[in-house]
Amino acid sequence: MAKTFLPLLVGLALLAASTAPCRAVDAAALIPFEQSADDHTLSGEDDEALFSFHLDGAQAAAGGLLTLAYANAVSVLPDTARMDVEVNGRAAGGFAIASPGGTRAETISVDAGMLKPGRNTVRLRARQHHRVDCSLDATYELWTKLDPAATGFRPAQDVAFDDFDSLLTVRRNADRTDIRVVVPGALDAEALNIVAPALQALVLFLNRDDVAVSVADRPGTGPGIDLVVATDRVGSTAFAGAPRGLSVRPAGEAGRATVVLRAVGRSEANAAVLAAVRGPMADGLKSGVLGAESGRLVVEAGTRLTLREAGYRTRTFSGRLSRTGFSVEMPADFYPAEYATLDLHLHAATSPGLDPSAQLLVRVNDRVVKSYPFRNRDGEQFDGKRIELPLRAFRPGANRVELLAELPVAADAACRPEARDDARPRFILLDTTSIEVPALARLGRLPDLAALAGKAYPYAGGKGFDLFLDRADAGTAAAGLTLLSRLALAARAPFDVTIALGAPAAGSSRDALVITAQGEFAELGAAGKGAFPDPVVTASISDGPAADSAALLEAFRSATAAGEDDLSLTARARLWLAEAPRRFGRWLNYDGEAPAHAVPHGEGALVTLSQMRSPDGLATWTTLSAAAPDEAEAGARRLVEPAVWRNLEGGTAIVEKAGLSVVSMPAAERYVAGLADRSPGNLRRVAAAWFSDNFEIYVLLVLGSLGLFAAWLGLTVPRKGVRSDR
Repeated sequence: MAKTFLPLLVGLALLAASTAPCRAVDAAALIPFEQSADDHTLSGEDDEALFSFHLDGAQAAAGGLLTLAYANAVSVLPDTARMDVEVNGRAAGGFAIASPGGTRAETISVDAGMLKPGRNTVRLRARQHHRVDCSLDATYELWTKLDPAATGFRPAQDVAFDDFDSLLTVRRNADRTDIRVVVPGALDAEALNIVAPALQALVLFLNRDDVAVSVADRPGTGPGIDLVVATDRVGSTAFAGAPRGLSVRPAGEAGRATVVLRAVGRSEANAAVLAAVRGPMADGLKSGVLGAESGRLVVEAGTRLTLREAGYRTRTFSGRLSRTGFSVEMPADFYPAEYATLDLHLHAATSPGLDPSAQLLVRVNDRVVKSYPFRNRDGEQFDGKRIELPLRAFRPGANRVELLAELPVAADAACRPEARDDARPRFILLDTTSIEVPALARLGRLPDLAALAGKAYPYAGGKGFDLFLDRADAGTAAAGLTLLSRLALAARAPFDVTIALGAPAAGSSRDALVITAQGEFAELGAAGKGAFPDPVVTASISDGPAADSAALLEAFRSATAAGEDDLSLTARARLWLAEAPRRFGRWLNYDGEAPAHAVPHGEGALVTLSQMRSPDGLATWTTLSAAAPDEAEAGARRLVEPAVWRNLEGGTAIVEKAGLSVVSMPAAERYVAGLADRSPGNLRRVAAAWFSDNFEIYVLLVLGSLGLFAAWLGLTVPRKGVRSDR
């Protein structure tokens, strides 16, 4: 039954079933925006943000108030700063941006004619200028930030938790959407396997990327959702009157909802989730996680997509730095290398009078990869100007692309805000600007946490995998379920996952997600819980007699190595030549210097997330290692935060205890995890990509060819002699 549940959940083809309301009034009536706290900031001189919230039919018919609680940077000039508001594509008003000293709430009345049942959209546009500084760098100091806890829609009709759609209105608890899995009885693998499909369906239905899962034997407090497992085996009397299957009811306090899963066992629980997905959850899933997402372009080889399809709208710009961002989602098995380019076809125009330094910069994943100067001071029009972006700058999964138009004019040097003419635009970017994706080399290579975070690779695609917990406690289970929920949202589909207690065994071809809360894997092996390979190559030294001699020798060399200032000129030259290929490789891959404070899991690490091949090479293991269950839970919550999750890359990510900073470490070496496309064209692109990664081969081939030619010439000329016309 578990396997039949998953394909049907992905389909979601049936209409939502109607439910009979039995209302219990929730006094906390503010409905928050569905987007997470990281999306509540508008920055620069001219920025837009799109938000959504859900209303039922009665609430849409009654209207209400749109509440925007915000604070802005002190550097914002209040005389001209303004926020414009649209609701479902219709102008709803606006207000002056003037709250540098603290949070200020603005309310806008929205009548029923502007609302609709289901998901409603709010588009905000912030235009703001610097008080005293007219440089390009000063535009990065301009921001207006909404308070996600106090921002949203307050309907005239009260909010109630009596059906699945009402769950979309649940408020956040400390900037997170809190879901507590309540297991009244013993917390074991059977209970967790019963709750896993329901939890994944609930997270996909909410379509929020800030979900944090906790596990306990009693409901939580504050805003959030309690997912209660009430099977006959558990014998929970508190929900004995709940209908069999999945049902929604209000919790004991305002702002909190309860979802009850009542079934005899795992088979009936899976059937109940499947019935909910086919029925009352169907519309919410189709308009949410399975619908088009603003600001995101999902690409495949040979596709050409416009900015209009990412939600961008053409608008003129009269400031100094125009910033337009969107996300490009590459396939999970995309091989980034220098065998082709992703082409940006620019449809835009500049006005006369721009400074000669004006230019367009293209930034991918926070790195500038292309610049195009605006040379014509009389103004230019671009009708599909092709700008080639290197594929090496992209990675599997989500990639942040930003178009930065630097547009200085001579008047900016005087820096007189009163003389600025906003009626005269400097730049216009049309929504017909597009990206064209070439034929891509498709080769799954691991470890790659970017592919894991962006597309849940290698776990997505319908194949089953195992989630191993090394102990049956609330903290370890919460860490595993939090990661599972975030991966389901990344894949936009649930997983056929089996939860087990213990350690993965060699010989199984099933991939595994492993949560261990007892320190290093070596300690787990000593404790009799199965042998785990060490996910991080460490340079730590053991104080015991069995200390590794190679590690001791390496530590001795490091401690006694002469400083660079003490080296001779010859030694410095050798050192520079030895480091040259590594520096060139970092430049070729758009990598910065390796962080000096990156350390393996130990006293300085809260959790370590890493990928590795199983010992027999048949599967991939992704491990989250911590020293204690509470650290595993806290570290998992930190890793799934939207700003952290979208930046995961490399082979290992470490959450440090000091400040909860996250350090990504590159994979020491990668292995091929899958080659789905074995066509000659793809094999040719994979070969070209491999040669671009191993460019030394070209050098050796050229040198070898020159050597062979020289040898042939040396043998041929003496034998043939030299001809002369005389």
